Amino acid sequence: MLRKSCQSLSILIVLIALSSCAFFRAEVVDIEPVSKSRALELDSAFERLLDKHKINTIGVAVIKNGAVDWQGYFGEQSPGVKASADTLFNVASITKTVTSETILRLASAGKISLDEPMSLYWVDPDLKYDPDLKKLTPRMALTHTSGFMNWRFFANDYKLKFVSEPGTKFGYSGEGFQYVAKYAENKLGVPFEALVKSTVFEPMGINDVSISVRKKNYARIAKPLDKDGKFYGYYCHPEGYCRKEAEYSAAGDMVITVADYAKFFIASMQGNKLTEQLKNERNTLQSIQVDRKDIDCSGAPDALCPIQLGYGLGWSVAQLENDRLIGHRGSDWSTVSLAYCYQNSGDGLIIFFNAPNKAGIAAMVEALELLDPDSPEIHGYKMRRARTD
Repeated sequence: MLRKSCQSLSILIVLIALSSCAFFRAEVVDIEPVSKSRALELDSAFERLLDKHKINTIGVAVIKNGAVDWQGYFGEQSPGVKASADTLFNVASITKTVTSETILRLASAGKISLDEPMSLYWVDPDLKYDPDLKKLTPRMALTHTSGFMNWRFFANDYKLKFVSEPGTKFGYSGEGFQYVAKYAENKLGVPFEALVKSTVFEPMGINDVSISVRKKNYARIAKPLDKDGKFYGYYCHPEGYCRKEAEYSAAGDMVITVADYAKFFIASMQGNKLTEQLKNERNTLQSIQVDRKDIDCSGAPDALCPIQLGYGLGWSVAQLENDRLIGHRGSDWSTVSLAYCYQNSGDGLIIFFNAPNKAGIAAMVEALELLDPDSPEIHGYKMRRARTD
C-alpha cells in the first residue's frame, strides 16, 4: 500500500489539515487510484467475494481527493434484477450521519442550540418524571453520551430510561438520535423528515433517498434475504417486527444509492454549511469509546492502529498518529455498511453490503484488504468476524 508524505510538509499544514476533513490536497495517498486495469481487477475480485460469502448485493465507491474515482455494483437487487447505480441500499446506522448533518446545519444557522435542554421542546412520555431529563442536550445525543441504552426495547419493561447520568459517559444509542430528531421537529414546528430534506438533501441535489418507509421504493431496494434466501419483507426483522408505512428513523434504515450517499458524504466532509467551530468539533473526538490500551491491532499488524476510537458530533472518529479517519458503520441482520475518509488526503471508501450479517462482516474484511489494505477499520471487522465464528 502506497503511503508517502512530502517530507517538507510543515507542522502548521498538518494542523490545518487535521482541523477539518475538507479534502486537503496534501501529497498523501491513502487509497490506490482505480485505473482501467485496476477496475477490471476489482470487478473480478468483488464477483469472487460475492460468490464466496453468498452476498446478495454489493455497492462500492472509491473516493480520491474528495471526488468519486470508481463505483462498482455486484449481485442482484432482487431475484432476476442486477444491482446497478439505481439500487437503493438500506445503510442501517449510517443513517445517523444524515441526522447529524441536519442538526449541525440547523445549529450553524442559529435555528437550534446544541447546548440547551431538549426538555424545553420535547419530553418522551417514559421520562416525564425523571429529574435527569433537564440535563439532556442535543450535543449529548450526537456524542453518544445521552445516558440512554441503544434501544428501549432492550429494557425488560421496553421503556426508555437513563442508565447513566446524561453527559457523563459514552454509551452508543440510537434512542439519542431519535430524541434529538423529536427535539428539532418540535422546536421548529416542522416534521423531521421535511427538515432533513430542506436542510441537507435539497441543497445537495439528492433525490434517491428516504429515511422513512415508503412502499413506492420497494422495487428499487436491495432485497434483504437471510442465509437460506428467505425474505421477511422490506423493513422487517426475522423475528416478525415490521416498520410501518411513512414511519421515519433518525438512527437507521435510510435507503439511498451509492452515488447519492457519496454526494452527501463529500459535501458533508467539505463542511461548507457548518461554522468552523462545529466542523472542528464534528471531526475531533468528543467522546471516547475505546482507548489505545484497549485496542488490539495484533490481528492485522500491517494496518494502521488507532490511538483512540470514539465520536465527534455524530460521526465516528479514529484518531491516528498524524491523521484521522472520519465516517460511520452500519450493521443489522441483513446489512453491513461502511463509509469513511482520511482527513489529510480526502481519500475514502463507501461499501454497502445487502447480506446476512455474519457473511457481510467476513466479506467486509476482504473488501477492505482489496481496497485499503492498511485501513484501521480492518481491526474492528476482524474482531467482529471472530465473535461470529
